[in-house]
Amino acid sequence: AEFALEQWGIWCRTATPGPKGAISWMGPMVDRLVGTIVEADERPVRAWEDNDCEAFDAHVIRLVRDHNPEAYQALRHYYAFPDGDDYRAISKSVLAKRLRVNRDTAVKRLEIGINMVAAMLAMAA
Repeated sequence: AEFALEQWGIWCRTATPGPKGAISWMGPMVDRLVGTIVEADERPVRAWEDNDCEAFDAHVIRLVRDHNPEAYQALRHYYAFPDGDDYRAISKSVLAKRLRVNRDTAVKRLEIGINMVAAMLAMAA
């Protein structure tokens, strides 16, 4: 589930249909582990193709958004967030500030979102 969310976060940063002003905090880490492709625009390596990410966004993320908006907000703020926030994204305390809740609540919402994604992926397999 977390790998899928990492891929979704990278896609949010680079794909045309996604929010172009978003970046995944895991994107740079995955890029370092997998390696990078040097292109004119220096896009990171993605293991998933656009159609995979679009399907994930349209089905899995949409279900999370529709059934648990609070968990969706936690996922969105943690995995795909505005440019320039790279240095803060890993902190659960910053996530809590963005969600305007205490840290424990923010972590629980994030875990619920991750578990929802995991359950949906397990049902699809």
